[in-house]
Amino acid sequence: MNTLKQTLFLLLVLVFSGVSKTIAQSTGVYVGGHIRRDRPGTIEKLRNSGFTYIILFNINVEPDGTLTTDGETVCKDGKYVFGNTQPNYVSDIKKLKQAPTTISRIEICIGGWGNESFSRIKELINSHGVGSGTILYKNFKALKNAIPEIDAVNNDDEYCYDVATAVKFHQMMYELGYKTTIAPYMNRSFWENLVSQLGDRCDRVLIQCYDGGAGNNPSDWHLGNRAVHAGRMNYQEGGVDACVAQMESWKKNNGVSGGFIWLYNDETWNLNQWATRMLRVFGTKKCDDCIASLYADSDYRGYSKSLGEGSYTQADLAMYGISAKDISSLKVTKGFKITLYENADFTGNSKSWTTDASFVGGDWNDKACSVRIEPNGKSGLSGNFKIMNRNSGKYLDLD
Repeated sequence: MNTLKQTLFLLLVLVFSGVSKTIAQSTGVYVGGHIRRDRPGTIEKLRNSGFTYIILFNINVEPDGTLTTDGETVCKDGKYVFGNTQPNYVSDIKKLKQAPTTISRIEICIGGWGNESFSRIKELINSHGVGSGTILYKNFKALKNAIPEIDAVNNDDEYCYDVATAVKFHQMMYELGYKTTIAPYMNRSFWENLVSQLGDRCDRVLIQCYDGGAGNNPSDWHLGNRAVHAGRMNYQEGGVDACVAQMESWKKNNGVSGGFIWLYNDETWNLNQWATRMLRVFGTKKCDDCIASLYADSDYRGYSKSLGEGSYTQADLAMYGISAKDISSLKVTKGFKITLYENADFTGNSKSWTTDASFVGGDWNDKACSVRIEPNGKSGLSGNFKIMNRNSGKYLDLD
């Protein structure tokens, strides 16, 4: 590539960067020990899924303040020791946020049905406080230092319900760099009191609408100005269709701004299919200067999304609500070319179109996982060019 072409390419990247509008974190999933047992495949599936936040289930607090998960020690005596048994865990969790990915927030869950962590937290705080010399402080600091990508702690207290020590605990966690979210299914007065005292340290309510919380109405769980996300289980009756229909109703009638799923702990369900369908409910990315349109069904039917010039991995497509292996027809502006790729990262078999296709053909129907949209012209560049910055309106002349 000659110097002029290199310069033009870099300038075009600057000019068009940020054209696609970002979206809020609106789709979440709880993740069990399966993330470790079946790595690295689970990591890649989550990165390409369309879920914008994940909650690692779970961190247990033992009576002496040691942090454990699935019977393995995570932090003890103020040191991160999980690497002794899970040497890939730190790099795996860090990778969840590395582009290309749909994940922009990671939380750890404390609690759950029958879990006594918050009772132990209560005893530890009442005995030792929450200062920097306490074992609770030291162990959660060690975890944060090892994996700073963890953004928040998800409180799923279903056992203790002590407001005073819960407030102190989450204030301590905030000092360490952890925001708070809550996952109630009952005892509204406790959660209302907790959230009120935490203020902006708590930024989201994840109301359980399954199992013990199956009868919950999300409208009843608007606590202050916190976003309310409502959850279902992946194995609830009706599958993804029933889940999406319920979330559409919650958004329309109950002021819900996002949804989450319990639980990714096996491969019995398709993360990408569920997450992209949920994004269509709560809001996908949108493009300016659209060049091509992709359709889920033949003859330009089904879910469709228009895209601008660029390269789109499976993760990128997911943020537009486009599921992997779900493209059957397409339209492309004259002078441009669209290429479908078999794999998530522009590898494997590929095929290009320069005109509309009411059906991509049996060999490509529901096969594409990544896409490129680019000019279909000569590669040589010469002459004078005037580049305009879309944001400032200023021009740059090139000879």
